[in-house]
Amino acid sequence: MNDDKWQDLHDNIKEKFGILEEGSEPDTMTDDVGNEIKGTREFIIFDGPAGKMKVERTKRPMILEKKSHYHKTQAGKALTEYVVSDTETTQKTEVFSWDEINQDWNEIDTRGDSISF
Repeated sequence: MNDDKWQDLHDNIKEKFGILEEGSEPDTMTDDVGNEIKGTREFIIFDGPAGKMKVERTKRPMILEKKSHYHKTQAGKALTEYVVSDTETTQKTEVFSWDEINQDWNEIDTRGDSISF
């Protein structure tokens, strides 16, 4: 989901349901070698058709290559190093619903489907 589509989704949710909470926070992923891949996580929380819902978008640099570093010993495992792009990003959007019993967010499976608000 590109920035324009994210903004359209934000505007549609705001118009139809109202926004309870929104924000952005840093999202860091570390490879086996210790390199940090820094991204951002944006979220919108609202009262939707399935109760309290959250839409979350994670944006990180695109992984261009995975390098495996092997050890010569038999029991050694391979360490993975990620080579990331300086200019291109990937974006992942997830939808959650609030579970009142467990007091936690449950991800809604959207594979192959599209959700519109």
